[in-house]
Amino acid sequence: MTRILFLLLSIIASQCLGLSQSVPLNTWGDQGNGTYINPILNADYSDPDVIRVGDKYYMVASDFHFLGMQVLESEDMVNWKLLSQVYSRFDFPGWDTNEHYAGGSWAPAIRYHDGKFWIFFCTIDEGLFMTNATDPAGPWSPLVNVCHVAKWEDPCPFWDEDGQAYLGRSIHGAGPIIIHKMSPDGTKLLDEGRTVYTGPVAEGTKIHKRNGYYYLSIPEGGVEGGWQTVLRSKSIYGPYEKKVVLEQGSTDINGPHQGAIVDTPAGEWFFYHFQKCDPLGRVVHLQPMHWENNWPVIGVDIDGNGIGEPVRVWTKPRVGEEAVIQVPRTDDDFNSDKLGLQWQFNHNPDNAAWSLTERKGMLTLHALQSADFIHARNTLTQKTMGYIGTATVEMDFSDIAEGQRCGLACIGKENHLLGVKKEKGNVLLYLECNGKEAAVYPVSGNTVYLRLQADSRSNRYTLLYSMDNVSFEQAGDAFPMQFGHWKGVRVGLFCYNTQKASGKAAFNWFAYQHDGPEQAEALTPQEAIVRRIATTAFSNRIVSVQVPEKAETSLQVLQQAIDSCSWMGGGTVWVKAGLYPLNGTLHLKSDVNLHLEDEAYLQFSGRASDFLPVVLTRWEGTELYGHSPMIYAYHATNIAITGKGVIDAQGGKEFALWSQMEAKDRDRLREMGDKRTPVNERVFGEGTLLRPSCIQFLGCSRILVEGITVKDSPFWTIHPVYCDNVIVRGVTIDSHFPNNDGCDPESTSNVLIENCTFRTGDDAIAIKAGRDTDGRVIGRPSRNIVIRDCVFHSECNGLCIGSEMSGGVSDVYMERIEIGTVKNALYFKSNRDRGGYIRNVFVDDIRIERAKGAILRFETNYFGFRGGNHQALYEDFQIRHVQAGKADNYAVFMDGNEVYPIRNIDIQDFHVEDASHSYYLMNTEQVRFEYSTVNGQPIPEHPEESKERVTLEVY
Repeated sequence: MTRILFLLLSIIASQCLGLSQSVPLNTWGDQGNGTYINPILNADYSDPDVIRVGDKYYMVASDFHFLGMQVLESEDMVNWKLLSQVYSRFDFPGWDTNEHYAGGSWAPAIRYHDGKFWIFFCTIDEGLFMTNATDPAGPWSPLVNVCHVAKWEDPCPFWDEDGQAYLGRSIHGAGPIIIHKMSPDGTKLLDEGRTVYTGPVAEGTKIHKRNGYYYLSIPEGGVEGGWQTVLRSKSIYGPYEKKVVLEQGSTDINGPHQGAIVDTPAGEWFFYHFQKCDPLGRVVHLQPMHWENNWPVIGVDIDGNGIGEPVRVWTKPRVGEEAVIQVPRTDDDFNSDKLGLQWQFNHNPDNAAWSLTERKGMLTLHALQSADFIHARNTLTQKTMGYIGTATVEMDFSDIAEGQRCGLACIGKENHLLGVKKEKGNVLLYLECNGKEAAVYPVSGNTVYLRLQADSRSNRYTLLYSMDNVSFEQAGDAFPMQFGHWKGVRVGLFCYNTQKASGKAAFNWFAYQHDGPEQAEALTPQEAIVRRIATTAFSNRIVSVQVPEKAETSLQVLQQAIDSCSWMGGGTVWVKAGLYPLNGTLHLKSDVNLHLEDEAYLQFSGRASDFLPVVLTRWEGTELYGHSPMIYAYHATNIAITGKGVIDAQGGKEFALWSQMEAKDRDRLREMGDKRTPVNERVFGEGTLLRPSCIQFLGCSRILVEGITVKDSPFWTIHPVYCDNVIVRGVTIDSHFPNNDGCDPESTSNVLIENCTFRTGDDAIAIKAGRDTDGRVIGRPSRNIVIRDCVFHSECNGLCIGSEMSGGVSDVYMERIEIGTVKNALYFKSNRDRGGYIRNVFVDDIRIERAKGAILRFETNYFGFRGGNHQALYEDFQIRHVQAGKADNYAVFMDGNEVYPIRNIDIQDFHVEDASHSYYLMNTEQVRFEYSTVNGQPIPEHPEESKERVTLEVY
């Protein structure tokens, strides 16, 4: 069964400068059901690097000017805890005076060699650093400044089998990639280095060796829009072959790169990477990975271009016992003599000016002199976590001094402070926004409660205060935050004095409650599919179209509106009410929503000659150049057809009659497909009789069809081919000519069809994947399809998979469907010309009025057989809660083949009130019925197979 994914987690507390023992990171994403959801760490762990040592995993990430690099540990790759901090200060100019924002540790690498853990990183001003430890929990050795040089970045050490050590790095500005020889103890570089690769923003080098190949895993293209590239060579100095292995593609996960390739003891492979999510920061994702032809394949290649795309949900790695899911917390009661590892100082701390022992159970910050917040020392920070969070602190300001300021900070590109100050003898609560005082509030007593409410999804942050920790008042307006100095939003505690080093503040406790990346609910597999479908999004631009004065210009006016809207960056083409006669194809373009207002009526001519010249298409599963669909989109992204209007194809004018005359052209096309005639030679234009679909998307992604009514299609009505991320919602199909299927996803993945009504002359929904040799060679399956809450009033069949399914169909979920009188209600069909497979099909809660053939039918001898020998495989079906009235022939009909028997079919709560025959089974394995009846009589749990083959001539 296709592996599904679900959610993950975050982190919290432990140690440096004397910090407490390891603390579990907030495990948001692990659902305890064997799946996780990305991001696994929904907090700012940028430029992550991960290794496995034995059966445990260790992570480091960039911390920049926040000290001093956290080390994380995991037992299952998903649930993490903070284990240690590597260093406490940088002894270089400017670090005591807060002059290195966006400086500090950039893109560290962690490796295990010779019984030690090694960490290498660069700072933009001070050069290359190394530290090591025999225990990742520390202590870590003092930092060694291996090379004091500016503007190096992203180092990675590598020890070869012959003992020779190397170091790969980049240069600020992201490139080129340079390899140095290095002393085995990591303290010296032995040469000036050799450039091995120059690319588009190439950085973040990670060096691996496998099967005799040296691999350089590098992100390219920049943080927000980049991709992951892998280089390989038989020599560490190259020349290197190049392959892009991960890109955003059709997903909403931008810039998926800069990470780590990691294996498990069970032989699985995974890839960690980050995604920039302003204002939260750069969050961590975990992608499945495997090897093909000694190249890593990361994520899932949804669009078939040979490059993986990130997944949102996946099966957890097989790594032994499940980790215990922790309650998300980053609290601190300051009762230890060591700070929790979640805390990091902004620049170098002054250790004489803060204490956990001066007032037991409280954090005391002494006010050092500073002109402003950004230069104030000993500001103690931690990452904000997840999408929604509330951080509250109790502060005692009884020892406040003239000129002192202390309180709670929301830190980003701009800083927002809520605190207490003393000026001219007056103690006041004040609000400051990026260095400018915004408001002053009265304060009494010696204690105040300060709170930050964070909503990173809507980018809304709010500061509040209370005198009793019960009733909180908002201080000023809510404000947005921005990613800044290479870091996401942080919460901080501050104390400084604008006049002299005098005064102090004591923080009694800090409480932080926050969510994870998703609600901690166990998603069903179908809901997981729906949630990871990348949806459309359009700009606010609206291009209005009204009925033109001359009817013959309707097509030109509409097409110009679509073209110009797309050219300007996208938006909505709003078609006003009225009749629009269209004498040709309407071409939909990227980033355009074609919105049909109520009573807007697009009436196509129905003349075959109007739908030339030919376009690339698929006809009954075989590629060709044929008559254009009425609405056609080719390799477009982010497109929609919405509204309450009508699309009338007028397919009965000329096209419908072709169904009686198409045999010659049909057979010629199928012969071309079997012979693999080049597609550019399969031209079926003027004088040929192969009907086009009404609406076809070919090679498109992020598609929405919603609310419209479609009438009188010449052939299949809505036909996505080679597409991904498709939603068809609330659509009515009213079309009753031959082969008028309602919706036929073909070689298409990640599809939701819901709340639709199908009144069709053929199958309501038929899932396809190419036909015969042509379909098998292309080999693109249809998968991850959810169909729910629909009504089928079709003149042929209800839900079908096939018969064009040569590329394979898997992971189809169908639930809450009403089916009227049809030929076959649930129908899976193929023959020996096809090959391919149908697997992992889940059917639940179906109501059926009548089937003239069978209620449930598996057919491997579908008509139209032309002498092939490619048996189809049907396996792993779960069918639940089916209630049917009448079956003129069979309640259940399963006609398998000898090579691949129909197998692993689990049927529960299946009831047919009236059927001429209960069941027929031929060439099946492991078919099981439970709580199921026909004609009021129970179906045996394991029915016997028929001794003679039966045919059912109701197709």
